[in-house]
Amino acid sequence: MEMPASLSIYGNEKIAADILSRIWGKKGVFTCTVANTLTSTIPGISDAGDTPELTMFTPAADAELLVLGKTVCMKGIPINPGGIPTPATLTKAALEISDMPFFIVNGGCKVVPNLPCIEVGGECGNYVTSGKAVSNVREVFNKGVILGQMLSQGSDFVVVSESCAGGTTTALAVLLAMGIIKDNLVSSSSPNNPRELKMKTVMEGLNAAGIKIGGLSNDPLKAIECVGDPMMPANVGIIIGAAKHVPVIVGGGTQMAAVIAAAVKLDPSIIGNIFQGTTRWLMEDPNSNMAKIMDSISADVPIIYVNMDYSSSPYEGLQAYEWGYIKEGVGCGGSSVAAIIQSSGAVTCKDLLDKVHEIYRKIMSL
Repeated sequence: MEMPASLSIYGNEKIAADILSRIWGKKGVFTCTVANTLTSTIPGISDAGDTPELTMFTPAADAELLVLGKTVCMKGIPINPGGIPTPATLTKAALEISDMPFFIVNGGCKVVPNLPCIEVGGECGNYVTSGKAVSNVREVFNKGVILGQMLSQGSDFVVVSESCAGGTTTALAVLLAMGIIKDNLVSSSSPNNPRELKMKTVMEGLNAAGIKIGGLSNDPLKAIECVGDPMMPANVGIIIGAAKHVPVIVGGGTQMAAVIAAAVKLDPSIIGNIFQGTTRWLMEDPNSNMAKIMDSISADVPIIYVNMDYSSSPYEGLQAYEWGYIKEGVGCGGSSVAAIIQSSGAVTCKDLLDKVHEIYRKIMSL
């Protein structure tokens, strides 16, 4: 295989090349775990919705957009303040181009998508400030492992992703609790990353749970229970269950870094069979540091990112991605990387952009 211009690698290129060689031109399956945390309703924490209250609808709306091509749980489509569309538009483009089968997992939603979901026993997450953020963690994790094993049976690789508003804040909390990072390196769906507010909120949660930074370095499920969100135990389980059998693309940004950290701590044997699939927008974000986070987790979990560029788009809502908005989410990076892999590199970023424009025109007319 020859690395196409649409993709780039960060980290261990030998492991990346080995995994790519095993799945190049093969068939994958895509999963998106949707969940809610009350953390997203804290004013200023999340821009993954036009208002803090609407962030509770974003995961369900993203799932409906992927499956139905329209949203049922709310009017319009999930947008950021300013009318910037959900990254699910790119995910949908990648899934349509690749014709990849996909499933929605309900990790724990307050607003449940109006479509068939795989249930894992999760519930809507509490405020991270409570220090008791997620219930049923071990049950959900165990069901996730089983689901990962099931998904691996009929596919050459599995893509695992998320839609959970407020998730970079809970990711920061879990990464701190595990001692992976000591500073706020997580991203935001806004170019004005509310770093101080996130850190203050997270420290309040860690203090409420009686956890010092690094205090749960060997107990990631406890860290998730105290200060995580309901997407995490499901996806940690899916990754471990699937990666025992087939390669796994962890689709997402700094939010999914906490999931990767927990998964490789619980089962180091999966290293060498997983990589993170994300976007150029995230890797170039000046207000976060995905590379540094991943280096702290493991030097042997590479990042493969898609070189999407919306600067020539006629739509301002899409151009905003080049201005530091959104960057990642709903597995848009992982699904795009997977679409290129499935096509043996025949699918390009231009093909994906053309399809995004087609989908964007359709949903805006709705």
